[in-house]
Amino acid sequence: MPGGFNQIDSGDIRIYHTGDTPSRAYELVSVVNGESCQRQFNGEPASDNKAIQALRVDAVRFKAHAVIKTQCFSLKPKADSICYSEVSCVGRAIRWRD
Repeated sequence: MPGGFNQIDSGDIRIYHTGDTPSRAYELVSVVNGESCQRQFNGEPASDNKAIQALRVDAVRFKAHAVIKTQCFSLKPKADSICYSEVSCVGRAIRWRD
């Protein structure tokens, strides 16, 4: 979302993991998720960092300022999965109250 005033970039979204909470007032916007998938056998493995970046991108859709109660899970691929390894992260997108 380049060029706009008050536009939120995924790099601006702070991630608060479970147990870590913001000190300022906020409102819940939506539940968001992000995934990382290793699609090639010799490819880079799925990672929490990539899944969290995808989580940030999802939070941008809701114009969130942060994501709280973030948890990531390594998923065991099923036989019909296109991923050799997979990480999924979920959290709650929030906006600061002014």
